[in-house]
Amino acid sequence: MNARTAALSITALAAISLLMTGCSDSSGSATSAPTSAAPAPTFSETPAYTAEDCKDLLEKNYTEDNVHDASDEAQCLSLSNDEYVAAVGDVLADHKDDILTSAANEVVYDAAWDSVDPDTQQLICDTMSEEGTEPVAGLLDITVEDPTVDTSEMAQYLFDTKC
Repeated sequence: MNARTAALSITALAAISLLMTGCSDSSGSATSAPTSAAPAPTFSETPAYTAEDCKDLLEKNYTEDNVHDASDEAQCLSLSNDEYVAAVGDVLADHKDDILTSAANEVVYDAAWDSVDPDTQQLICDTMSEEGTEPVAGLLDITVEDPTVDTSEMAQYLFDTKC
C-alpha cells in the first residue's frame, strides 16, 4: 500500500468512525460525538437602553418630584455626556412654563417671608410644625391681596424652605 492509499484509508476510517459514533448501540441508547462548536453566545442581562428610555426616566423623576442626576442609572448610563445633557434639556424644555411659574411664585413667597419680622417668622414655623400648613394658609388667604397666589402652596413652600 503506497502512502497515498494509506492516507485515504485513514481518512475513510476516521469518517466511518465519526458516523458510527452517531448511531445507536445495541441497547438502543444514542451516543453523541463531542463537538467542537463554539459555546452558545451569552447575552448581557442589561437591556440596551436608548436616549428615549433615559428621557422617560427623567420625566418620571420630574413628575415624582425626585429630580436628581440620573446619569449613572441604567437607562442613562450608556449615553455620552452630550447625549445625557440633551435628554435633560428636552425634559426641562417640556416643563419650562411650570418651572418659570414656580420660580416666579417663589420670588413672591420669599419677598413676603422677608417682609415679616423674625419673631413672627418663628411663630409661623411653630404653628405649622404643631398644626400643619392649613392655619397659615388660611391667614395668608386673608392677607394676600393677589388672587392668583395659591396660599396653600405658599404655606407649604414656607414650611419646606424656611422652617
